[in-house]
Amino acid sequence: MSRWRRSGSGRRGRPLWRTGLDVLAVIALTMLALTVMELLPGTNIAGNMRVIDGDSLRPGDNSHDIRLQGIDAPELGQRCRDKAGRDYDCGRKAKAHLRTIVAGRDVTCRTMDVDRYQRSVSVCHAGDTELNRQMVADGWAVAYRLPAYVRSERSARKARKGIWQGDFDEPENWRRLNRSDSAGGVAEPD
Repeated sequence: MSRWRRSGSGRRGRPLWRTGLDVLAVIALTMLALTVMELLPGTNIAGNMRVIDGDSLRPGDNSHDIRLQGIDAPELGQRCRDKAGRDYDCGRKAKAHLRTIVAGRDVTCRTMDVDRYQRSVSVCHAGDTELNRQMVADGWAVAYRLPAYVRSERSARKARKGIWQGDFDEPENWRRLNRSDSAGGVAEPD
């Protein structure tokens, strides 16, 4: 069998491998377009989500990560002190708390923005519970550059909930001290 397709005029046509590459390119571009559409502001992403840390989720299809807008939870491995002054991994506790709130329920996230890591920055709900606000209200995240959650943070701090029970470094400051940023910019939530 020839590697070349013959045209009706008897001239050689495109090689079959070239046609195959064209088909693959169309498929790849279609998949890329669908992924980009999921990241557009105003887009809803819904379904089973895996908790990555105290302020990040990943859809079941592993398409991209979702960052909870307006909050900043301790990083995995970040150490805090409880009310007795004992160290504990508050990042792991924040992740466990978000996992408890989600509790296997489907999550719906509304994309508000896309960050420099190509994550969907979203407001997410599990049933009637807004995950962003609940993490701050329960004291496992701080309000981050969005005034909507400041009142919830004040209440959690006053009640000494979550990380407010003892001492901790603000997650943004902890990142700045514990990670080198070659660009020298602000340590944005990871």
